[in-house]
Amino acid sequence: MMKKRILHVTVTAVLVSSALAAGNAMADEVKIGVVLPLSGALSGYGQPSQKGVELINSMQPKLKNGDDIKLVVIDDKSDKVEAANAMQRLVSSDKVDAVIGEVTSTNTMAMTNMAEETKTPLVSPTATNDRVTRGKEYVSRVCFSDSFQGVVGANLASRDLKAKTAAIVFDSSNDYSVGLAKAFRTQFLKNGGKIAVEVQAPGGSKDFRAQLSTIKSHNVDMIYMPIYYTEGALIAVQAKQLGLKVPVVGGDGLAADPIFFKMGQDAVNGWMTTDYYSPNAKNQTPAGVEFIKAWTAKYQEPTHTWGAMTADAYNMIIRAMNACSNPHDRVCVNKNIRATKDFVGITGTLTLKDGDAIRPAVINEAKDGQLVFKTVVNP
Repeated sequence: MMKKRILHVTVTAVLVSSALAAGNAMADEVKIGVVLPLSGALSGYGQPSQKGVELINSMQPKLKNGDDIKLVVIDDKSDKVEAANAMQRLVSSDKVDAVIGEVTSTNTMAMTNMAEETKTPLVSPTATNDRVTRGKEYVSRVCFSDSFQGVVGANLASRDLKAKTAAIVFDSSNDYSVGLAKAFRTQFLKNGGKIAVEVQAPGGSKDFRAQLSTIKSHNVDMIYMPIYYTEGALIAVQAKQLGLKVPVVGGDGLAADPIFFKMGQDAVNGWMTTDYYSPNAKNQTPAGVEFIKAWTAKYQEPTHTWGAMTADAYNMIIRAMNACSNPHDRVCVNKNIRATKDFVGITGTLTLKDGDAIRPAVINEAKDGQLVFKTVVNP
């Protein structure tokens, strides 16, 4: 009798051990590629985005089936050719199941053809140019498009600032800048306003005094400035030196890096931006409250909008993977991404239509070294 009991216990132990071994053998992982400008001129966008995706990965490291979620992060050095090469590597060598990136329109568009050709879901957190998703089946975004953002900026100028005349400062070599300028121009004219003058602010330039003098001579009511943070800060300082004092409205990229405030100092006070989200708004989603708390604890700094947007891109992909019986089925994952409806993320609620996010815009104002929430504009 004793021998039989010992034999029974031994067999049971072997069976349990075998089951555990089989479970470990069945454990899988999904790979999500992440392409960001972690160095170079646009690193002010890429670095907080990396913080966001790494934080949310630590908060949600597995799919609901137990699969591990592995991030494969590549620095494209703020270059569109490097962005295209990164997408090629992720798909061909790393065999990723989906990709997050890029955060600027020009660099994202360099990746979209590869996404389409290989049927790899590509989700951008903040690439706003309308052409990013146009005609694409495997490209989506959690941000709104420039055609919406530019309209919000124009309506802010006309209705809130009561502006009748405007100047536009933009960079014709930048897809984001061109798209926003076009949308603002069209809506401002539709509102009955007049574009008195348009001047160029090429990326990398340092001296904008000639352009600002031209604007000053036209005595405009406001300036629309869809450009990036470094040039924006320089323009603010030089405008103050020239005594040019009119309201300025920019897009989501204008004040998205602390450099804007460090360089601009008090010259940027009062400047307004159209944005996706504000971590200091009173009303936050449950996911937003949790993320802000985790961000502050880990990084000891205020939550960055682009980090939160990148985290939402991650969550949208995970949600889609969880809806597929096989999370490696990129066609299924993409189908579920594109079917996103009433997704309550960190930065708010959104629904995708043809890959574009239908979501509210936020108006923020630069004040004492930070962006302060002003209001929400619904689509």
